[in-house]
Order: sequence, then structure tokens, then C-alpha cells
Amino acid sequence: MKRILLYLFVIFSAFTYAQEYAYLDFGNSSNTTDGNWNNVIVSTQNEEGLTLNVINSNGTDTGVVFTLSDSFDHINGNGTTAPNGALPFPASASRDSFFGATDPGFNNNVNITGGFTLSGLDPVKYYSFSVFSSRTGVSDNRETLYSVVGATSSSQALNPANNTTNTADILNIQPNGSGEITFQAEPGPNNTNGFGFYYLGAIQLIISDTPISDTTPDPELTLNYPNGGHLWEVNKTVRVKWESISVPDMLIEFSSDNGLNWTTIANVPGSQQYYDMVVPNEISMDCLIRISGEGLNDVSENVFEIIPNEGVIYKIAILGSSTAAGTGPSDINEAWAWKYETYLTEMDTRYKVENLALGGFATYNVLPTGTPIPSGINRTVDVQRNITKAIDIQANGIIVNLPSNDAASGYPVADQLYNYGLISTDAANAEIPMWVTTPQPRNFGSNTTNLNIQLDMLTETYNVFGDETIDFWTGFGQSDDNGILPEYDSGDGVHMNSDAHQILYERVIGMDIHTQVKSAVDALSVEDNEIARFTLFPNPISQQATLKFNEYINGNINISIIDILGQVVENRNYEVSSQTVIWERQELSSGAYFMRISNASKIYTIKIFIN
Repeated sequence: MKRILLYLFVIFSAFTYAQEYAYLDFGNSSNTTDGNWNNVIVSTQNEEGLTLNVINSNGTDTGVVFTLSDSFDHINGNGTTAPNGALPFPASASRDSFFGATDPGFNNNVNITGGFTLSGLDPVKYYSFSVFSSRTGVSDNRETLYSVVGATSSSQALNPANNTTNTADILNIQPNGSGEITFQAEPGPNNTNGFGFYYLGAIQLIISDTPISDTTPDPELTLNYPNGGHLWEVNKTVRVKWESISVPDMLIEFSSDNGLNWTTIANVPGSQQYYDMVVPNEISMDCLIRISGEGLNDVSENVFEIIPNEGVIYKIAILGSSTAAGTGPSDINEAWAWKYETYLTEMDTRYKVENLALGGFATYNVLPTGTPIPSGINRTVDVQRNITKAIDIQANGIIVNLPSNDAASGYPVADQLYNYGLISTDAANAEIPMWVTTPQPRNFGSNTTNLNIQLDMLTETYNVFGDETIDFWTGFGQSDDNGILPEYDSGDGVHMNSDAHQILYERVIGMDIHTQVKSAVDALSVEDNEIARFTLFPNPISQQATLKFNEYINGNINISIIDILGQVVENRNYEVSSQTVIWERQELSSGAYFMRISNASKIYTIKIFIN
């Protein structure tokens, strides 16, 4: 009977003392916190009215709605980048904050208080707040008083000046009859700053069934990357990423034998959430990463591979305007091009994405260098961001994303197609495959001329580019084709938000561009032939390149260099009694060539680039 009673007591206690955690990071889009954090981001001074649905630490919707109901001045980015690791706040959350000032002498702007409202709260639950703020490099007292008001209320002060460790903890507030709690920040009584600066950096919100006495959460540790199936090259820098709470010190280890033996890579603060690691010279297909701290550890879910760094690059260039340049999402890391680059480089370090896009561009801006612009067109070719530049940097694939500026400028479909013809011809002559996105919806208002240009261009993009067309239109537009659906609109009727960019990213991945680029490069670099298999690196070549054969070579090797007109411009013989040949550049100018390698009756030709 005692065992039964004890068992029931444990169940009852776990039920009644259940706690739910949610985390809020106040700042700008360049310092957001990854994982299941609520990033509260403002882009203008005195912004208010911003709302978001609060998720908990598991990524589940809590039902709580956050509203920025009392504006701050703007954002301060001088918080600590080394918060105490025992805190649940990573450097991305501690380094920036909202701030206000009570004296107009700072910038003729006054915010006596700043704060927010939480609604949709459960009136029988308790809401506790652990608040962190930091402002480094100051010598005065910038004490901030935080007040939380619901059916009950409480206040706590914190001095953010050079703070790395302290928090203001306000416990067990219950909502008012409307299910709301208000949170307010203002200068504290000990604040000596002449402008009355006060701050709000990050909050740990604890939702509990019963009152609590401590805000310290249980330690948590999750390895996010690498988790298996990746390919790394020796000496490349890769970013190991994790999520942790209340882990002051964390050990990072590496194994090249599927976990039989481990080598220490680094000891770092758990709150850092990432570590830039140089790939060790351990050639293996059985590699793992392990992170440990506070009695917890997490290991890569599957093995990954490390290979020699032989200079192979799978380079994809992006040409385009604001969508490709990252406009729309509140966090630029959520833009499709940024997500695409992260996906590729984390999968295989040989990938490289060169994003040449710039907001405001139309087809005229990315035309080949030297192309004359017609009279009346107030645009110039940007020689640092056009098709010629993409070819010059030796891209292996090109994505063009020009969503709506041509139509908005009234450029006829025929003119756009002519420009695309010039662009695609140069890409084809350079033997670089090219993919083109469709236009995307845009609110043209009552301008039916521009709308019709956009709709006609949608059709013609498929007609001209066929299977190389990427769909950036379907599912995003209003039923009348004029404007972006509200759930995908960033707010200006022109650019699409984070949710839309996630779909764009998935559609680009679905085109399998990266695999086609890789296959093409691999076919140029290594191929079965009558001559022994080999690799050539680096390629592009500056002064010299190494031919490394996969088997022993004994005898004469002839290497000829042929220009794109088919003329032999260099011819040399090598006596080989090993597996490598060093080829030295002599009089060749920069550009694309073919290297022909022959040994007796065996011949192989590979395309090379000279920088």
C-alpha cells in the first residue's frame, strides 16, 4: 500500500508542478536566436503594435499572444557577447536589446516607459519572468525597473551596465479578468544616466500550475549540426550548432571511428550555441561530433564523411533583385537564398553560393557588360552583379530571380525576353546552366498595364525556359492575381515574408540544381577513361595545379593546353614515376581552357580555368 501511495503522490506532484518555458529575444534581425525562441524584432524607431504568437521551448504554440503595446526608442547592440553560461540566454539574445530614454536631449525622442502585453492567458495559471539586459562599455548606473501587472503585480530592478550574470526575477503573476498581463520597463530609482536610458534584452517566461520559487530551468542540450550524411573537407571551417539551457561549460569532441575513440576539439560556453571548427585531417567515412555538459551529452545522429581538400568547388551564382537579396523576412537568415546557401554548405563544404542580387534590379541591370541600354531606360548595367560577373567568377550554375521590378517599371514583355536572351546566350556560351524564377505576385493597385505585363511574363517564362523555370508564383497571389496573399505579405504589398521564403527555398531545392551542378563539375574533374583515374586541384588555377592519379604511373605523360578556339597554346612532356604531376602555369592569360592528358594511346581532356 505504501508503494501505491508513493506512486500516486509522484504522479500528482508531476502534474501539479508542471512548468512550461518560453523565451523572448528583443532586438534586430541581425542578432536573432535560433531554435524555439520568439524573436521580437523592430525595424523603426518608436515601433509598437507588433504581435506574435508565443511558442514554448519545444516549439509548440502556447496560446499566448505578445503585443508590443508601449514603444521603446529603438535597438542597442552593445550587450555582452559572453553571458554567464548558467543562464538560459545565449549570446545572440544578450548582445542586443530594446532601449528607451526619458530625456529628449538624446535624440529629441522621449519614451518614459516601454513594454508589452500578453493576452490569451489562463487565469488559473502563474506566469513568472526572468529578465536579462546588458549594456557594456559604460561606467554609470543604468538601472531598469521592470513591473508586471495582472490580477497580482510585482516589480524588480536590474542594472544592465556591464551585466553578464544577473537577472530580474518576477514570480507568480496571475492574469487579470481579461486574461492579460502587462510588462513595463522604465529607469530604476538608482539610475544615474543623464538620458535615463533603460533596457530590455531577453526574457525567460515560465508558465506553471502552482507558484514557483526558482526560475532556474533544468539543463538542456541538443546538437543541431552535424547530424549525419554531411561531407566535410580537411581544413575547411564548419559551424557546429546546438541549443542549450543552463549549461555553463560545454565540451566538443570528434570521432573518426564511429565513436570508438574521441578527441577534444574545444571547451566553450554552452550559451554560445555554436563553435566554428576547423575540420581535422582525419580522412574517414565514420565521423561523429559529441557535445557534453552538466551531465548531459548529445551525439550526431549518423556518421558523416571527411575527405581531402582538393580544391573542388560547386559554385552557384544568384542574380536578381530584392527577393534574392533577402528583403521581406524579418530575419535575413530566413530568406530563401540564405537558407539555400546554409543547406548546401552544411551538406557538402565543396558548395559555394555567390549571391550577386541587389534590391531594385531589373533585367537591364544584369545584362552582359558592355550592352548598350536603350534610350529612355534609366538603368545601367552593374558590372559587379551581372551575368558577366557570374561567368568571371566561374560559376558552375546560375539562378536568376527578378520577381517584379521590370513590370513595375512598365518594361514590355518583349523587352524583358530580349534581355533574358542576351543573358542566357552568354551563360550558354560559357557552358554554364541557368535557371530562371517566374515573376512573383505584387500589388500593382489600379495599374492594370503593369499587372498584365506581369501575367504575360509569367506565361512567357515557362515558354522560354521550360524545365529550367522555378515557380515563384503558384499559391502566393490573390484570386484576382493582383497582390500577395496576406499570409505571405511582408506588409508592403511587394515583398514576401518568412513563411513565403520557406516555400521558395523548398521549391529551389526541389529543382535539384545543386545535384546537376555537382554532376557537371565531377564529370569535368574525374572520369573513367583509358587513362588512370585522377583529380586535378585546384581548379581554377592561379600558378600551379596538381594532377593526382589514383594509381601508379610510370612513363611519359604529355599535357597540352587548348584554348576555346581549339588551338594548342602549350605542349609539355613529363617523366612520371609516381602518382602526382605538378603543372606550372607559364604564359597563359586568364580564361577557360582544355587540358589534354595523354599517355601512349590513352587520352583524356578536362576543362580548366586560369585566374
